[in-house]
Amino acid sequence: MTMPEADRMLTFEIGASLFAVPIGGVHEVATMVELACIPTLSRDVAGVINYRGDALPVVRRERLFDPVEDAEEEPEHLLVISDRPSSPPCLGLNADRVLGLVDVAPTKARGSDPVVEKRPMDGRVAHILDPGRLVARARKVIEEALARGE
Repeated sequence: MTMPEADRMLTFEIGASLFAVPIGGVHEVATMVELACIPTLSRDVAGVINYRGDALPVVRRERLFDPVEDAEEEPEHLLVISDRPSSPPCLGLNADRVLGLVDVAPTKARGSDPVVEKRPMDGRVAHILDPGRLVARARKVIEEALARGE
């Protein structure tokens, strides 16, 4: 029996870490492209891509997650994320490898961290992400960097 879409998650790796995000928060999995600069913002913080005619921010994953273990220099994939199902895309997240879909019981988010839970999955520990919190973290990273003049 297949679980409802709300209970399906896309799994992916960033370095040696396993992540999962509800599929309802993922618009598309695309091939990673070169980032363009954001005026007044360091490339060490974020860049943008042209996503169907709109500028889509891509915040460096080292700024979103602590720590990123053994992350590759050139990620292969770009997850196009929205903060809520049926909302327009608002963040690009680069991933080293996309593994596929899994059926996972839903989780209740607490606090403000985008990683709302860590749970065993296929003999590893998966970091379960909340798309809304992930987008909020990315916005905060950009705002703080701009305020510091990074």
